[in-house]
Amino acid sequence: METILQFFRRRPEYRTPTLLSGSLIWLVGFFLFPLAYLLAVSFAARSPYGTIDWTLGLGNYGRAFQPLYLEVYWRSFWMALLTTGLCVVLGFPVAYTLALRVSNRWKSALLLLVVIPFWTSFLIRTYAWMIILRSEGVVNNVLLALHFIHEPLHLLYTPLAVMVGLVYGELPFMILPLYAVLQKLDPILLEAAQDLGATRWPTFLRVTLPLSAPGLVAGSILVFIASVGAFITPDLLGGARTMMVGNLIQNQFAVARDQPFGSAVAFLLTFVVLVLVGAGLRKSEQATREML
Repeated sequence: METILQFFRRRPEYRTPTLLSGSLIWLVGFFLFPLAYLLAVSFAARSPYGTIDWTLGLGNYGRAFQPLYLEVYWRSFWMALLTTGLCVVLGFPVAYTLALRVSNRWKSALLLLVVIPFWTSFLIRTYAWMIILRSEGVVNNVLLALHFIHEPLHLLYTPLAVMVGLVYGELPFMILPLYAVLQKLDPILLEAAQDLGATRWPTFLRVTLPLSAPGLVAGSILVFIASVGAFITPDLLGGARTMMVGNLIQNQFAVARDQPFGSAVAFLLTFVVLVLVGAGLRKSEQATREML
């Protein structure tokens, strides 16, 4: 160990490349190289036996724009946008309260409650929602016991069940970035706005919201990307009638054994998400400058 330290002291120009080499090897070997392989596969074709026929072409990308698949894309994007909006509405008050209203003695305990779901497998939590939402589940039993309904509601295997599962699973990814930004907000700025005659709502719109924009954008990106590519939640809570693009990709690889078409859909999804995220980041920066 001492010999290695002496080598770095004598030749500091080797320090940065050597320290980065491990991460770069991991990134190239386990991320960039598989992506490059899938990109090449997306231009290939499926053989009659389910293997890859390396006759290159754009047939998979043309097939991806058939009306049947466009419906799946549309469903995925509007559900991801709605999930993001609901997470903002539900997560912002929680993050604001934790950052600015709760005393330091309780802050750690409440943050622990936010991250506790990560300690359990997401698959197990999704199965729990299946038990809660099924016809003999907790929700229907409570509503029947209170005489709010006379027969069980059909909640499971519906878009509503998928939405509940997505919001439940992605809500912490909205709360934590917002909390990280809001806890750095100087309370003196809020007091100054109130001293100048601003009420709570104008203070929120003119001070709190612009300063929380980085956390809001980061949380929205995390939630949207995770929601638009989700496949466990739609598969278990939505069934075949609520297929999203993540299920489509998974089915092409695992069931249909059509890796070229699955790769093409995956790269189209990646491209569209990158474009939307880039446009969202630019607009959020412009809006933040205008507000400030």
